Amino acid sequence: MNKRHVNALGLVWFVTLSQVTSAADPPIANTLHPPFDVAAARARHGTAPTAFTCPVVPPPVHDLTIGGFYEADSGSSVVDAEAERRYKKAAKPFNDFQKIIAKMSDQYIASNPPQAAAAKCVLAWLEDWGQARAILGKMSAQGGFVRKWGLGVIAVAYLKVRGEPTLDEDIKKGVEIWIRRLAQTVRAEYSTGTERSSGRNNHLYWAAWSVMAAAVALDDHEMFDWSVGRYRFAMDQIEDDGTLPLEMVRRSKALHYHLYSIPPLVLIAETGARNGLDLYTEQGGALHRLIRRTVAGLDDPSFFAARSGYKQQWRGSLNAAKLAWMEPYYARFKDPTMIKWIRKFRPLSHTRQGGDQTLLFGMKKLTAE
Repeated sequence: MNKRHVNALGLVWFVTLSQVTSAADPPIANTLHPPFDVAAARARHGTAPTAFTCPVVPPPVHDLTIGGFYEADSGSSVVDAEAERRYKKAAKPFNDFQKIIAKMSDQYIASNPPQAAAAKCVLAWLEDWGQARAILGKMSAQGGFVRKWGLGVIAVAYLKVRGEPTLDEDIKKGVEIWIRRLAQTVRAEYSTGTERSSGRNNHLYWAAWSVMAAAVALDDHEMFDWSVGRYRFAMDQIEDDGTLPLEMVRRSKALHYHLYSIPPLVLIAETGARNGLDLYTEQGGALHRLIRRTVAGLDDPSFFAARSGYKQQWRGSLNAAKLAWMEPYYARFKDPTMIKWIRKFRPLSHTRQGGDQTLLFGMKKLTAE
């Protein structure tokens, strides 16, 4: 076991979040860039635009006082079917909002020449919810989780369309005010309470990614640095064998949550790379170790079964959303172990990652083709 850690039984780490900044970082780009290049993605995958009609904006959601869906004392591994039904029903209005803005912003990138109407519609949806101060009301713990995931979707949708020259600059400024309020709220929630596992496990990684996406949208370097610090905390958790102790204790869902931990970390590392910061090499390439271990588990989960003491199960099934992070990672590193998975599930899309990752990052031809 890595000497930086205590054992994987869920005991508290003695490494604090304040210990993961570095004074030796190279200068970051003056203007922050997202992990994807809109023009390059359009050049690779864009097609002639089809007819577009802007849907009616749904009523804004203010409060998310919803409960979780795992059975008590199950290590967050056994789903309570009735609780999950209630959760999905309560979260549906906000989740639907995210899915639609992700899809419409993808449509803007996929159109060549650019379909300005799609970008204007995304901005109109964001403006409507922003003016209403959506999802800034009362929050349960689970509601806070949902809001944190949603921030990333909102910020990425804005990043995908903000370059459209016909957009109203005043409306864009109003949307950015809303994004900033959301990012400040999420950041505050994940700057304290680190004694909770959700303050140190995959929830922290997703919070770091969402805040980083917002930081790029706002060109906020201080907020960007906060996310980098949380990423480094995650890297320090990864064991020499590529495992995450707080995800290994998820019993039958250990492999599932290792896989779920990867997307925000890859997106943060990609954003770093686009801004002159090499985060892939942190802690001796810890993210690569996590990815190698997890991808090996897709074919043979026996390692995770042996380490956790439980036969491994997915939440739902192995699908394109769970593997969408492979597109940016493969585009950079050409990892041959991913080719069969990418080919099997393309297009790889995940709303929480911001939509269609094949569109944003995917190579038209894989190395082995």
